[in-house]
Amino acid sequence: MGARRGGRAWQASFLVLGALAAAAWTIVAASAFADRRLLRPIRVVREDGSEKPVTAVVPARDEERTIARWVEDARRQTVRRLRVVIVDDDSRDRTSAVARQAAAKDRRVAMTRAGSMPVGWIGKPWAAHVGARDAPSGWLLFSDADVRMEPAAVSSALAAARRMGADALSLTTTLVCDSFWERQIMPVVAGIIFSAIPAWAIRSSRLPTALLAGGFMLVRTDAYRTVGGHASVRSSIAEDRDLAEQLKAFGYRVRLANGSALVRVRMYRGLREMWVGWRKNFYEGVRRSPAGALLSVAGLLAMLVLPLPTLVVLGLKRLARPPDRLEKMLVTVNGASMLATVLVRLLRDPAIGVRTDAISIACTPLAGLFAASVMAASAWRVISGRGQEWKGRLIR
Repeated sequence: MGARRGGRAWQASFLVLGALAAAAWTIVAASAFADRRLLRPIRVVREDGSEKPVTAVVPARDEERTIARWVEDARRQTVRRLRVVIVDDDSRDRTSAVARQAAAKDRRVAMTRAGSMPVGWIGKPWAAHVGARDAPSGWLLFSDADVRMEPAAVSSALAAARRMGADALSLTTTLVCDSFWERQIMPVVAGIIFSAIPAWAIRSSRLPTALLAGGFMLVRTDAYRTVGGHASVRSSIAEDRDLAEQLKAFGYRVRLANGSALVRVRMYRGLREMWVGWRKNFYEGVRRSPAGALLSVAGLLAMLVLPLPTLVVLGLKRLARPPDRLEKMLVTVNGASMLATVLVRLLRDPAIGVRTDAISIACTPLAGLFAASVMAASAWRVISGRGQEWKGRLIR
């Protein structure tokens, strides 16, 4: 009798958790619907018609394997007036040599070294600051060396920014996922980010919410300098988000657009790189709040990890006997969560160039467990004082 009561108590607890998860999924799905119109692919424009110069800045640390292709893509851009600045952020490999060779004496391409960081700075903001400080008035494009760009990427982004009246524009990119774990995890993590910072909230002038994705971040030079540029976010690991919030706080219009047909990136290669890479970022996503991290872990477990296994267990039980009233309610709330999972993936995945398939849906609990574990590990490293590690540097 005691065991039965204990089982019923657990079921009741799971029912409450499942109902909260289903309610949260309702909000997430509504947000994804609102973003559907805003995140249609931007038009491809090969001639942007602007006479304002564009300075493309790429901070590069240990990018020997990727920098040559980025330089080649930058040189192929159809934008009329383009200047390229490669900033070697104290690389330990042949990044500089490979970049110089790829530039092939192209006078539009400049190579510089970031030099010693002043106290209070971290690597990427410092390198971006060095690359942007002598840029002429016009537009700044901040990119990452692992990003691949079609020839019309910059001109199309400029045209989209002009059409939207944007002072800063970021493009979503196709996520290249070449391993099994990348295909299961990366779309889910991207969905978490875009659900937490949706395009409609970025566009709203009533909300402080803002986001610029560091892989392709186009900003008007005068707006960038007015807010203090990367100096205003010098110690931030999430410098792209924080710079976007600075711009929006000053009244500048920040926009997110679908550039998946024009830009692509393979962010991490395999499970280990994903773990280390996302670990440095996740706790920043909740602004280093222990309560926020705890709530995020609970939410990820409730919304992503538990619904499908719960339905499987209840399905197996039904083979032995008919479900009781409490079990039927559990099926309803967890079934609603799984339907919402599929719906949100179908709405969100096109913006990152990913096809939603049955395997990735079935692996949602594994992806959710990864995300929850990364959040816990990210929070623990900061709270314990160990700091985050990335490319041989310790960031506290």
